[in-house]
Amino acid sequence: VAEGGPGPLDPKAGTPLRAINALLPFGTIVLATFGGMLADGAAKVRSLPDASRPPLSLVSILSHSDSITALIWASAAGWLSALGLVLAQGALSLDEAMAAWAEGLKEVLEPMLVLLLAWALGAVIADVGTATFLARSLREGLPRWSLPPIVALLSHAISFASGSSFGTMGIVLPLVGPLAQALGGGSREYLLHCIGSCLGGATFGNICSPISDTTILTVLATRCDLQAHVATITPYALLAAATALLFGSVPVGLGLYGPLAALAVGVAAMGAAIAVFGT
Repeated sequence: VAEGGPGPLDPKAGTPLRAINALLPFGTIVLATFGGMLADGAAKVRSLPDASRPPLSLVSILSHSDSITALIWASAAGWLSALGLVLAQGALSLDEAMAAWAEGLKEVLEPMLVLLLAWALGAVIADVGTATFLARSLREGLPRWSLPPIVALLSHAISFASGSSFGTMGIVLPLVGPLAQALGGGSREYLLHCIGSCLGGATFGNICSPISDTTILTVLATRCDLQAHVATITPYALLAAATALLFGSVPVGLGLYGPLAALAVGVAAMGAAIAVFGT
């Protein structure tokens, strides 16, 4: 937010701040997303031939649903509910509401482009067979224990550079699956370990990257300086990342202990670090 005055998305002076104006649109998005996924998945399961139709369960419904379409319609429903609230309360005129909508669209445009390009890169990686090539090339030369920490470090770097956790997952996961299957000999536990390293590493940049949508929204909501927010949140993100890497990915990959023990050791290590260095 500029120091000279309120930003384009700040409420007008004297506007009453009501929790319902945030809770109802967000609640509408959540309920409409899951409701749309359930309706779409159930319809697709029922349309399958009898011979290949799975039982109508929650797992089969969600596995056949189109979550992207459901989220798009849910976002539209949330926007309409927010529009109805501000118009009914007289907080904004229709012109002002549409101007605020346009300003909000500008804020999410860059993260949307990053995510779309990440999906495109993931599709290119899958089409050219990059994952299969890497799996064949590294099967003999890469130690089995080293893949989870390498995946975590790669995810840390990509997420920080792109500011998108979902974009990072879209890039890294297509590579991780075949590599983990090849190096792990088909082990389900090893595959889950590598996927977990990717998911954990992908959240790193989403928390502390200066171009992350989470960072930008936090700065806008708290009116904190961007550089100050990044400088104060990064040490905590680095602590969590280093703890997960040193007490989770590496020792579990080496077989020193299991994931539950790694979680306990990691929590104890973070608690000790906070006790020694303070918050």
